[in-house]
Amino acid sequence: MTTYYDLKIHCPACIAVGKSGGYASQWYHTDCGGRLQIGDDAYIRCSSCYHRDHIRSWRYACESHETSYRPTNANSFANAISTAAQIANVAGRRWYIRLLDNLEDW
Repeated sequence: MTTYYDLKIHCPACIAVGKSGGYASQWYHTDCGGRLQIGDDAYIRCSSCYHRDHIRSWRYACESHETSYRPTNANSFANAISTAAQIANVAGRRWYIRLLDNLEDW
């Protein structure tokens, strides 16, 4: 069974192009405004409409590129989430390792 946690990370699209990714913050679904959550199966889902898709299918827009939704890659996403200590602290090491294992298929 997949365990989900709120997606509070730096911008992985910025990290993919060598930028800092800004502050780690909660991410929201553009379609409905629901909080995004990440599962250890490497899927992101919306807590409101329950749209769910693999991390590689999502696009990201932060304050520095609000109208430009950009893709990311496994390395930059792993970097973004590894710096979000609150997820690792709440979810635990086992959850984080399962997530990274599921990113390998990307």
